[in-house]
Amino acid sequence: MSRNGFAVAGLAIILTSSFTLAACGSSSTTAEAAPDTKAAAPTVVDVAVVKATTAPIEAALEISGTLAPRSRVAVKSKLPGTIEHVLVDIGDAVSVGQTIATIDRREIDAQVDAATAAVAVAKAALDTAEANLSNASLEHDRAKNLFDKGALPRQRLDGAATQFRAATAQRDLATANLAQANATLRRLKEVQRDATVTSPVNGFVVERNYDAGAIPSDKPIVIVADLRQMKLEAGVSELEAGRLKVGMKANISVQAKPGLTFTGELAAIAPEVDERNRHFQIDVRVPNDGRTLLSGMYASARIVEATSASAVVIPKDAVTSRDGKRVVQKVQGDTLAFTEVVEGLSDGGRVQVVKGLAAGDTVLADARKQLAPGSKVRPIESR
Repeated sequence: MSRNGFAVAGLAIILTSSFTLAACGSSSTTAEAAPDTKAAAPTVVDVAVVKATTAPIEAALEISGTLAPRSRVAVKSKLPGTIEHVLVDIGDAVSVGQTIATIDRREIDAQVDAATAAVAVAKAALDTAEANLSNASLEHDRAKNLFDKGALPRQRLDGAATQFRAATAQRDLATANLAQANATLRRLKEVQRDATVTSPVNGFVVERNYDAGAIPSDKPIVIVADLRQMKLEAGVSELEAGRLKVGMKANISVQAKPGLTFTGELAAIAPEVDERNRHFQIDVRVPNDGRTLLSGMYASARIVEATSASAVVIPKDAVTSRDGKRVVQKVQGDTLAFTEVVEGLSDGGRVQVVKGLAAGDTVLADARKQLAPGSKVRPIESR
């Protein structure tokens, strides 16, 4: 190629590059100058929600423990000695005054016989003293009459008076001896009666520790329990005790009797707190006429505190505290807002809303997930 040809080609390349740079510069300037008119879309959060419904609700306190008889009495012998007979066995029904066992009483019987004889001797001595006193009284009266007529010296009158006083003292002594002998006889007869061991209560024999021929030690001969009514004892907190009243109904269930529910009531609330655990002792009683319940069975009781037949209820987890108030996070359309509520009864899983919500209102199912007020949400109904 000639020199002129190279010059023309170079000029063309330079011109082409200049136009390209100009075009790029113009495009960049235009892009920088164009404003961003599209705003960022708000974030929408998926949330689980529930609806407030109208339903019956029952506030109750749950307790558990071991069933025990209303009364459980250890029957012991007051008289030391060898057991002669045991007349009952485990499971036998007994009534008040029924003979449980007898103790060998030959020695006490001999003592009673001796005391009876002593009473007879004391009575005879009293009769003799009474006769002597009567005779001394007559002699004293006769001597006084003769003394008044001047037919008897004072010495004889004084002697008659002395005899009268002595006879009176002998009569008083004989009376005291008879009273003492009778007291000894009564005491020995009581001991003699103690040789017959009787049941102090109605119930059933739940424990027997000795047979005939044994000498009782520290253990009772038998234990009698009144199984017609069982009791369930438990400790409750101060707040729980404050809500309870004697007479409240209780539904009792027993692990050993699945599917069965027994009706009882709160029979007692301790008036003083146990300093060891700050609990108040309560006592729930349940009838057991058919002996379906046995002592030692594990049971739970549900004490009904209050009921409402038609209440606005939501799950308990849907309510939380905020700035000292109880609130729910209410969904209105696609927006979230905190709403103050007043709670009523609670059955543990649900809570009654007395004020702040109406049936059909939608709230967050879990109030622990707190979102900012006005947040955009996509409600997903929880089942």
